[in-house]
Amino acid sequence: MITRLLAFALHQRFITLAMALLLTVGGIVSFTRLPIEAYPDVADVQVDVITIWPGHAAEEVERLITIPLEKELNGVARVTFLRSTSIFGLSSIRVLFADGTDNYWARQQVQERLAQAEIPADARPQLGPLSTVIGEVYRYTLQSETMPLVDLKGLQDWVLEREFRKVPGVVDVVSWGGGIKQYEVVVDPGRLRAYNLTLKQVFDAVAANNANAGGSYIRQGEYALMVRGIGLIQSTADIENIVVAAQKGTPVRVRDLGRVGVGHAIRFGVLGRDHADDLVQGIVLMRKGENPGAVIEGVRKKIDEIKRLLPAGVDMRPYYSRDRLVSTTVTTVMRNLVEGAALVVLLLSLFLYDLRAALIVALTIPLSLLFAFIFMDLRGIPANLLSLGAIDFGIIVDGAVIMTENIVRHLAERRPTGHRVTREVQHAALEVARPLTFAVLIIMTVYVPILTFQRIEGKLFRPMAVTISLAVIGSLLLTLTLIPVLSSFFFRRPPSERESPLLRWLRRPYLPALRWCVRRPLVPLVGAGALLALALFTFTLLGKEFLPELDEGDLWLRVKFPVGISLEGARPYVHDLRERLLAFPEVRVVVSQLGAPDDGTDPNGPDNAEFYIGLEPREAWRFREKTALIEAMDRAISTVPGITTNFSQPIKDNVDEALAGVKGELAIKLYGPDLFVLEARARDIAKVLAGIPGVADLDYDHLVGQPQLQLVVDRNAAARYGINVQDVQDAIEAATKGRTVTEVFEGERRFNLVVKLAQDGDPLANLRNLAISAPTGERIPVTQIAEMTKTEGLAQILREGNLRRVAIKWSARGRDMGGLVAEAMDKVQARVPMPEGYQMIWSGRFEDQQRALARLYLIVPLVVFIIFILLFGAFQSLGDSLLIMLNLPFALIGGTLALWLWGTSFNISAAVGYIAVFGVSVLNGVVLVSSIRQAYAEGLPLREAIVRGCEIRFRPILVSAIVAVIGFLPAALSHGIGAEIQRPLARVVIGGLISSTALTLLVLPAIYALFAPREVSASGDRHA
Repeated sequence: MITRLLAFALHQRFITLAMALLLTVGGIVSFTRLPIEAYPDVADVQVDVITIWPGHAAEEVERLITIPLEKELNGVARVTFLRSTSIFGLSSIRVLFADGTDNYWARQQVQERLAQAEIPADARPQLGPLSTVIGEVYRYTLQSETMPLVDLKGLQDWVLEREFRKVPGVVDVVSWGGGIKQYEVVVDPGRLRAYNLTLKQVFDAVAANNANAGGSYIRQGEYALMVRGIGLIQSTADIENIVVAAQKGTPVRVRDLGRVGVGHAIRFGVLGRDHADDLVQGIVLMRKGENPGAVIEGVRKKIDEIKRLLPAGVDMRPYYSRDRLVSTTVTTVMRNLVEGAALVVLLLSLFLYDLRAALIVALTIPLSLLFAFIFMDLRGIPANLLSLGAIDFGIIVDGAVIMTENIVRHLAERRPTGHRVTREVQHAALEVARPLTFAVLIIMTVYVPILTFQRIEGKLFRPMAVTISLAVIGSLLLTLTLIPVLSSFFFRRPPSERESPLLRWLRRPYLPALRWCVRRPLVPLVGAGALLALALFTFTLLGKEFLPELDEGDLWLRVKFPVGISLEGARPYVHDLRERLLAFPEVRVVVSQLGAPDDGTDPNGPDNAEFYIGLEPREAWRFREKTALIEAMDRAISTVPGITTNFSQPIKDNVDEALAGVKGELAIKLYGPDLFVLEARARDIAKVLAGIPGVADLDYDHLVGQPQLQLVVDRNAAARYGINVQDVQDAIEAATKGRTVTEVFEGERRFNLVVKLAQDGDPLANLRNLAISAPTGERIPVTQIAEMTKTEGLAQILREGNLRRVAIKWSARGRDMGGLVAEAMDKVQARVPMPEGYQMIWSGRFEDQQRALARLYLIVPLVVFIIFILLFGAFQSLGDSLLIMLNLPFALIGGTLALWLWGTSFNISAAVGYIAVFGVSVLNGVVLVSSIRQAYAEGLPLREAIVRGCEIRFRPILVSAIVAVIGFLPAALSHGIGAEIQRPLARVVIGGLISSTALTLLVLPAIYALFAPREVSASGDRHA
């Protein structure tokens, strides 16, 4: 097949060139359509179920909302996990599905189950938006000196949100702060008592006086006159004139019982920016699977339209846009790629010492990438930091270098002219086509482990493996077709038989060293074994982590206040924290989010505040490293009493929370029935962790301690007065948050109308003086039929897998994660035993690391076996196949030493680097052994055949290795935003290629001389 492909390409050269042109055009078109993102979408397929039930404590929300919903959702197909949060007035359940589940199918299954759950009638579960943890693409604030805050929030909810949703790819807009507008009837208890009326009468009257009637029609001639009864409330005056009762012919209206006004519902959160304390924010969410670049561009165009819709005096100020991170990381990657490509072309010209040959090889770089872009576009694989940044042009051109060098060498030796050039090109190409093809198959095989990765590591590295494999396949096809065709055109005049002075300088000591190694094979073999032992020992000294942290450019700070603090109580501290952060000249903007948004999409209590800290460009910083800036900020805010802090980054914070369900990098999860026991154990574990060097951002879930005022109804006492429990609950509801009885329409907008009791002076005293209307007309103080008790309850209840959970969250700073977790495990398990019925799980990034390494331990040996089978199929020799397999430990030596010398921890990115360098190392071994076998088949004695084969392949092996090393050098040295994940991979490849190439050229021939049979049938060799 390879022979026929080569023959077709050389006999139909213009068709081959036309196909290359078509590839160029198609690749460019595909690249323009390709989604480009800074960070892959690593979240599981998930559906959020949000139920807002205002005014109810966390215990009631868990018992009556969360548990019934979990019971139904447990039976949904392909569900892997359930996580839930129950806080005051809100239940949020996250349903996680197996990878590959269709998002819309998952949402449909969840929606069907929700209808079967038995929950209170006034609680309506809703699905969260179909977005992801990286879906927040644009943030802005609204501010006005003239418009009331609730009207500003209404403008956001009813105008801006609707306009942004028109943008293709925008799924939702999360609104923060401001408070939701509502109409309020504030009833005076004294007037209610004076008119001898009850709250229920007010509820019923207001609800009954707000409706339109649908009538039939009246015929008028040939026309039908539609009849409508209009009775909807149009203004506060309409509410005031509602008749509650008529006493002796005199109507008692709402205005006689109290006042009517506009207020806001119970606020879940408060938003501040810089020096302003109470603003409205919008967060634009991108639909899962959309192109972030296209969505942000659509949002920017829509903003120009929206600004024309804003009333006078309303200021819309953006402060975060995802395209900033995308452009920065893509710039870093593209700069590394361009620098690598330029270095590759320069080195090719220098080592091949022929500009024509260098240009032919260099042409495979863009064409191979364009080939990959076409298939990425067809499969919908986005281009991101890893899928583009892990491409080494040196690896791509390895086969092209070997092919072109062999063609040039043949033409220089044979010096054909005319039509014989094409024949000689074909002969030279066939000589290396078979080993090159097998080598490329092996390179693709070594990426199989990456394709088996799961969850976050799979979503990060699978696109990279596919992209590199496609580029290598494209390079192979070009090597077997376009390079011979171009060589037949470019080398009509035979090239001169000359070698680069640099290569001559390198070859001069190589040949004597090679002959010495072949004569004394045990010495290099023992030396290589010693180096391998040194590398294995060095590996044990390396730090271990899951992934290096991607620098997003900005910071995200989470601050926890004491449990039970109110929104009003926390606001002064939040303002103080913003001012302290703004004092840093590196900070351009600080936005604080205290509590939760009103739609419940981010369930948090008033004790939780989150800060987006937008930073100036690095050039304006006083600090060289980001960690130094974080430490300075931590010192600046640490004097605020009673708080714990956790510094992270916007995307990283969302990813950590989505994957582990904990708002931290590392976590220890405790499961059991009693939250008081769980929190006590969490406190003990936190004390142990606090004494371990390297532990930072330490905190645990403070769930217990929410002050509560419980009114326990005495049923016997209530029965004596003929009062029902519901009458008591209605009065309590009206006295605190208000009872929603109907809705008021303002054009397209709709707002709740609530009835509440007036609260003057001390709210607690007013609640004690609350009177309940008995059927006899008596006013019974609530203290006579209910016992009022102050106690401590639960601020929130966290559940996982249908069990209550408390988590200890922490981070590793100034120390590798693997060593830190290992020490923490030993100390925690020794000092904090778990009671029977309770369990402890180590989670977060450590759990991800263990899962990925377990998969590697299983798959890598299988891949090594597959490589051996391919080598045996290529050479039909057990000895030669095992010999080439020695290149794998050769690559381990340099890769490990490179990590140690650079001070880099071993992580999944470095593991992928080892996998990548395995393929290139085997390619060099295949080429070298093929050349030795060919020389031996031509009749040379074994040692002379070894030297001759190594001499012939010295230039292509050395050039391909140096080119691959230099191609990755910019990524290994880069410190730009987005380079963190590339660096370990690039450093392993560089070190592995250096050791593998040196040992392949010296040790592998020595081992061949030691173990190869002295008599091999010439026919067998020629057949191979």
